[in-house]
Amino acid sequence: MRLLRKVLASVTAVCAVGAMSAAVGTGAAGAAPARHAAKGGGVITFAEQPGSPPTYIFPLYNGANSQNSDITYLQPLMWLPLYWFGHPTSSAATINYKLSMADPPVFSNGGKTVTMKLKHYVWSTGTPVTARDVVFWMNLVMNEKTNYAGYVPGGWMTHVAGYSTKGTTTFVLTMTKGYNQTYLLYNGLATLTPMPQQAWDKTSASSPNGTYDTTAAGAKSVYNYLNSRSESLSTWDKTPLWQVVDGPWRLKPTTGFQVTGQVTMVPNTKYSGPNKAKASEFEEVPFTSASAEYDALRSGSVDYGYVPTTDIGALASLKASGFKVDPWYEWGLTFLGILFNNPKYQALVGQLYIRQAMQTLINQPEYIKTILDKYGTPTYGPVPTFPKTNFLAKAETKNPYPFSVAKAKKLLSSHGWTIHVGGTDVCAKPGTGAGHCGKGIAKGTKLAVSLMYPSGTPSVDNEIQVMRSTFAHAGFHLTLSEAPENTVLSDSSACIGKKAATCPTNTPVLAIWSSPAYTYVPIYYPDGTSLFGCGGATNAGNYCNQTANKQLTQIESQGNAASIKTLYKYQEFLAKQVPDLWFPNAAYQISAISTKLKGVSAQDSTGHIYPETWSLES
Repeated sequence: MRLLRKVLASVTAVCAVGAMSAAVGTGAAGAAPARHAAKGGGVITFAEQPGSPPTYIFPLYNGANSQNSDITYLQPLMWLPLYWFGHPTSSAATINYKLSMADPPVFSNGGKTVTMKLKHYVWSTGTPVTARDVVFWMNLVMNEKTNYAGYVPGGWMTHVAGYSTKGTTTFVLTMTKGYNQTYLLYNGLATLTPMPQQAWDKTSASSPNGTYDTTAAGAKSVYNYLNSRSESLSTWDKTPLWQVVDGPWRLKPTTGFQVTGQVTMVPNTKYSGPNKAKASEFEEVPFTSASAEYDALRSGSVDYGYVPTTDIGALASLKASGFKVDPWYEWGLTFLGILFNNPKYQALVGQLYIRQAMQTLINQPEYIKTILDKYGTPTYGPVPTFPKTNFLAKAETKNPYPFSVAKAKKLLSSHGWTIHVGGTDVCAKPGTGAGHCGKGIAKGTKLAVSLMYPSGTPSVDNEIQVMRSTFAHAGFHLTLSEAPENTVLSDSSACIGKKAATCPTNTPVLAIWSSPAYTYVPIYYPDGTSLFGCGGATNAGNYCNQTANKQLTQIESQGNAASIKTLYKYQEFLAKQVPDLWFPNAAYQISAISTKLKGVSAQDSTGHIYPETWSLES
């Protein structure tokens, strides 16, 4: 749902991006830190993606703040979820009980009751993490569901009958209906995040810690306070709230965050879980463009960075200078989001044949070969094709709409459009019958829509330029605009949850945010409820199909075997419905890792990083 990886970043980051510096971070008072140690330790630098600084620190985030820089690079390093998905030594997007804060859940009462026993963890204050801290998270999220990225109307949160503690270390969740156990673990229990009730149960900076969360009004007040503190980016490293952590890292006090996106973390000395931090500091460094990052990488200012696709030809030189190069693929999808409730273009994109024509004009194999230099995988539907899992249906391993300009032109002409190759097609036969343009499309309507994409990523720019040229061969005109990624994310999500009448007509009809645009994190079951379900928190295009919704409901409640079969039917159906334009899934990044950086044995497809296992050696 990153969800979801970079889906829908916050508007609040736009100003920060504009001021962002390409320079790498420095230590206190601007002094360059001692980066390497003879054996272990040192200051490790990690490059953020271009124009994607963190925007939200509070681990109860909405869809607008669910990008990697928030939910995999920042929050889980400080606040651990009850169940950890991902592995530091493999790309598997599966449950990892060794790194989880609780023992495997125990289901009873026909799958309606789930009992979870916490392991021994402590907060940085020395206070134990208890089941009450899980209740605190639940109280806030249940009263602020629409402000949480993992919420979907009718989803598991809608069917919570109650929750309670059993002693200090056992949390019990009761549902009103039985759930598929794998589904509930991957999409529900995976989101549970203990939060320090003894430090965060406040309604203002001056209020005493209390039990405000136990009433609906109190929970709302607590959420509003914590949300306001999270939105105050410049105060993150000065706010005592965010120093109370249970993960291996914490923000460096007073010098740990800059609104440009620079993050500096230091080890949490009270951390009681596995893999205690070895480095003295961990820096996440912002960049305005991939080329700026690459310059810093080559100068030795970055230990863990990435190579722009335009510089793949220089990999041999980079390796010779002391870097290991390894593509990083994420458990996610790449697509061009389609805005279905833009009132000016609603009738156009609402026609399945128009979406099919657009999809047929996207040459995924060629993009992967010539633009991504083979560092990519295709996207054919709602379940990722990599890494391969038993969630992927055989039908979704094949493209339902292979590239063909001729087929696209035939689709359009057979539905009443006059083709103008190199120009713009025009609707000649309005109406809803066979051979007509479709409901709501007037005679003379031009086949032209806007497309917005992020600046600073050459591969995306190249793909979009080729795509515009190809669309023109069928008379489909694309009006392009580019902006920093966070601007694209915020502008293209401006109509989320709105009716067409209230959606600005200048909102981009098509938008690509990044590659992958969406990852199944921290909701790991790849049904895409939040993305494709009616009213989903990250459903920026407001797509809604009742057949898909019914299938999603069945997936949630059926037994494991039946649920998988329904998932296969659902993904085949949705792949052909084209709720978004399926696009090549580039390697999230072609990582360049200094040979002096030890402990990086694999790149997690969930997008998580494990800097506590890393160390620098000279």
